[in-house]
Amino acid sequence: MRTGPTRSTSPACFLARLRRDFRAVYLAGLLCCAMLLPACLLVWLGVYLRMFWLSLAGGAAGGLLGAQGVCGLFDTLLRSRRGRLGAWWPGYCAAFRQNARDALLPGAVAGGALGAWIWVLMTLPLMERVPNSVWLCMFFGGACVIGFFLDLFAQLVLVDLPLGGLLKHTEMLFLGFLLRTLAAALVVLLYWMALVLFFPYTLPLLLITGGWLPGVLAVQILYPALDQAYGLTQRDADIEQEKR
Repeated sequence: MRTGPTRSTSPACFLARLRRDFRAVYLAGLLCCAMLLPACLLVWLGVYLRMFWLSLAGGAAGGLLGAQGVCGLFDTLLRSRRGRLGAWWPGYCAAFRQNARDALLPGAVAGGALGAWIWVLMTLPLMERVPNSVWLCMFFGGACVIGFFLDLFAQLVLVDLPLGGLLKHTEMLFLGFLLRTLAAALVVLLYWMALVLFFPYTLPLLLITGGWLPGVLAVQILYPALDQAYGLTQRDADIEQEKR
């Protein structure tokens, strides 16, 4: 017999969590955008000057800081999703200190990869007769890169693993939940592409939705995979049982 959505996954529960934790989620999204800004500026400078290596190196350098913002946003969103947000700012600072070092190398690699991808994507319109297959490969490749790093940063704030173990778990999560991961990546990709394509008209929307809206949607899509992989619901239930 088919049943309705559970309390934790129903739209009503999702909206209730968002209303309850909106201030923390919004501020974490603003901080994430602020920390990603240097990477964005360096990548766009490379695109403007048509210097591939500037976009690549600028994305990698900016990713060192940008990864901290992404981890902070993921930590806030996942704790909110699990009903364990508590006092947001002390928890955010504690998570920042805990994840700062581990996020450096993944942030540099993610920033460099996305910087190179953006440079090529923005350079293609300058070429003549670009086949549709090239555009499809570019979008699919970008979605795969974004999805892989969404999985990686979500796990980085959840579990304490060495880099090799983190990469192995990310690969398994990415391949084991490929459609879910790509769906989350497409949400993020389409959101930011729409903001860029219609800029500056989307600037007011950026100030309102910032980094929190695509983050919330991505976490909502990815959470069942993370729950199945790490038993988050059972862990939270055990913690509540111990408190009683």
